[in-house]
Amino acid sequence: MKKILIQLGLFLLLSFKVSAQEDDRFNFNNLYFFGQGGVVDNYDVFIRGGAFLQLEKDYFQISIASASDGQSEEQKRFHQSHKNCECSVDRRAIDAINFEYGKVLRFFRRQQLSVSSGLSIVTKTDPNEIFNQSKQPWEEERFVKKITVGLPYELKYSLMVNRGIGIGCSYYGNVNAKKSFNGISFGIAIGLF
Repeated sequence: MKKILIQLGLFLLLSFKVSAQEDDRFNFNNLYFFGQGGVVDNYDVFIRGGAFLQLEKDYFQISIASASDGQSEEQKRFHQSHKNCECSVDRRAIDAINFEYGKVLRFFRRQQLSVSSGLSIVTKTDPNEIFNQSKQPWEEERFVKKITVGLPYELKYSLMVNRGIGIGCSYYGNVNAKKSFNGISFGIAIGLF
């Protein structure tokens, strides 16, 4: 009986050691840089980018989210007469700089689901309706920028190819006083180490 218990104990000890070594291959603690593109309500283009540090089940993220419309037909006509125009053209947009903290749930070894929230600085750019209604044909459209603080949130699914590369999709939103928005984006994350 002692012999069987000793053999069983050694077998369990070795199996725990082997499983711990396997888990190291699926350890995704790293500093990642990511870029995503997608769709957001009421805007033509939505992009996100930034960096996040993943440590076990926690992660810290600094990112930029930008949703905007392209140039209007009037803006295109106005700048068409300029040769090699390097003009800065304002357009309707909403931009956010986000600082987030989140939790990671790992399943099926390489897949992750994460939820995060934090604080953001939001800049909303809208046409200046009062000026634009009475402007002359040779005058360019004017825009008004407003800045506020927001509450970003994100639900992200990631498939980690290895410790250095992951692909995923995110549901991102921002609640703020000027214009709350949310969108879906897809992208890639590349680990530094």
